[in-house]
Amino acid sequence: MILLIALGAACLFGAAAVPSPQEPMRFANPQLLVDTRWLAEHLQSDDVRVVDAREAKDYAAGHLPRAVSVPRSATFDPEGAGSMAGSAERIAALFGAQGIDASVHVVVYDEGRGTAAARVFWTLEYYGHPKVSVLDGGFAKWSREEREVTQETPATKPVELGVRPVPRRLSTKAEVLADLGAADAVLVDARSDGEYTGRTVRSERGGHVPGAVHIEWTRNFTEGEVPVFRSAAELSKLYQDAGVTLDKRAHVYCQTAQRSSVAYLALRLLGHETPGNYDGSWQEWGDDPDVPIEK
Repeated sequence: MILLIALGAACLFGAAAVPSPQEPMRFANPQLLVDTRWLAEHLQSDDVRVVDAREAKDYAAGHLPRAVSVPRSATFDPEGAGSMAGSAERIAALFGAQGIDASVHVVVYDEGRGTAAARVFWTLEYYGHPKVSVLDGGFAKWSREEREVTQETPATKPVELGVRPVPRRLSTKAEVLADLGAADAVLVDARSDGEYTGRTVRSERGGHVPGAVHIEWTRNFTEGEVPVFRSAAELSKLYQDAGVTLDKRAHVYCQTAQRSSVAYLALRLLGHETPGNYDGSWQEWGDDPDVPIEK
């Protein structure tokens, strides 16, 4: 059941969205994030497929039972610049070979407080998969709880995965340019402080997209030995304080659209239906002398 987030959404959806003082705020789309207990209970379900988004060497060293290896890097376009998303044909072949089609619930994980799972999550959502989640806390939390880890590779039967891109989930340079200064749009920079201010330069130019608000990607997670996503109340406040509200089009970016995938997931959890991950990100924007920047 999809629940409206409270307080943050109250101004948009009315007072009914505000919980009682005893009722904690809930994510609008809680199904996008699953915990280790839920996954342990559903691990043997035929309609659940677990995807390890870490690199192949990490998968080989030990992974969740029944998990298949789809490294984040395998989803990139091998002929494109940087780490742009692979073509529809590439994604269909990659996941279809692992027995993943539109009928299964895909649960993606990485080491924990990383960007790989969120990036693969975004890729599958962009290509129209109807049911994708991220494992909160990832492999680190699973291991810390002393749950089963294996080196066995499960047998899979290739299937045909139909893909249909959802354009609003991928932002382009032209779309970002068109929304500069728009009252009904907001840009979120998920990079480090140094990159945002221009002190750290990783492209031809340093700085940020004019008007972009800065929410470094790590702020979406808790502190401690096993970080997990912050609560709905904490994330709602984090983004609302920066002016990122559900009534605005949102474009998220970083250097290569990896860290910004975490921001994309956070906004989707909070109920934002139209965040776009700018796949070109600063590697494209910073290298283009014809687009404006701020420092």
